[in-house]
Amino acid sequence: MSALYQAHAQQGMLLNANECSNEPAQVVLDQIAQDLKAGHLNRYPDDQATALAQQFAKLYDLDANGILVGNGSDATLQMMINSLCRQDRPLVTLKPDFGMYDFYASAMQSRVYAYQTKWQGEFDVEAFVQFAKEKQAGLVLFSNPNNPTGHQVDRQTLLQMAKVLDPIVLAVDEAYMDFSDQSLLDQVQSLQNVIVTRTLSKAWGLAGIRCGFLVTNEKLASELAKWRVVYSVSTLDQIAAKAGLAHPEVKDEYVACIQQETKRIAKTLEQVKNLKVGPMHANFYAISFVDEQGNLDLKRNEQLEQSFVQQNIQLRTWLSHERIRITIGLPEQNDLVLKLIQES
Repeated sequence: MSALYQAHAQQGMLLNANECSNEPAQVVLDQIAQDLKAGHLNRYPDDQATALAQQFAKLYDLDANGILVGNGSDATLQMMINSLCRQDRPLVTLKPDFGMYDFYASAMQSRVYAYQTKWQGEFDVEAFVQFAKEKQAGLVLFSNPNNPTGHQVDRQTLLQMAKVLDPIVLAVDEAYMDFSDQSLLDQVQSLQNVIVTRTLSKAWGLAGIRCGFLVTNEKLASELAKWRVVYSVSTLDQIAAKAGLAHPEVKDEYVACIQQETKRIAKTLEQVKNLKVGPMHANFYAISFVDEQGNLDLKRNEQLEQSFVQQNIQLRTWLSHERIRITIGLPEQNDLVLKLIQES
């Protein structure tokens, strides 16, 4: 296996995994405790998480027959890669993007072709589509908004991309779309070659329960379901997920707070000389210092990384020091991060 995965650090100020910094709301915890009493933990869980899929479908006005529930959206990503990237049909994605795409394809011994994007995530959509066709892709998969750049492709461009790619399947990982407004959820089930994935790990603040959703048309969902791991979503996870989904107002309040902090952070960073900031469509942002010629200042980036280490602040960094990705946390956490950036 060429692609390896390393878990995020879990000590210090955790701004490295784009998790929600708020603890779960008491109303959600109370419902979990109440529903657990009738959880029948002595029995295997509902293999298809039927009630949970129906609840998600109702929330977003979808057909539950086209929804698959997984152990985090990671499980649904693995499911589609296992199903579609076979018999010399490679995975085509973007570079950079979520590292687990490469990991799951590598586990299948499938080839991966990554299309290089600019530092802020921009790319030539027509050239990317042609690239996927030339590689005879079994699946085109990327995150939107992009992790780690923050770049976002608008929904009309995505719909056109799907049309031109057909019959190649286009999968859009919308892990961060709750923070934005370019989702394909309302269109995906009317299309023949599109998949959308969602997770409860980000805006819903439930990363610890590991629950995600794959949404597509009923026919494609049925084919992908053949690769689903049996009993992969535990009864405990299903109970917690249903409690979270029952209170979308908690998610909405958190999203509003993040969007407010985003504006404040962006305004502050504008004043930092020679600092390049990526698009801010999610609950994180990427930065890099540049020199007077506009080139990435890798040495200065590395020095800033060391400042964060000294303060025991965990961020997402790269061996190349090309960018630092920072989760938007609580206001006081953001204040400390901004102070270190301004002093660098």
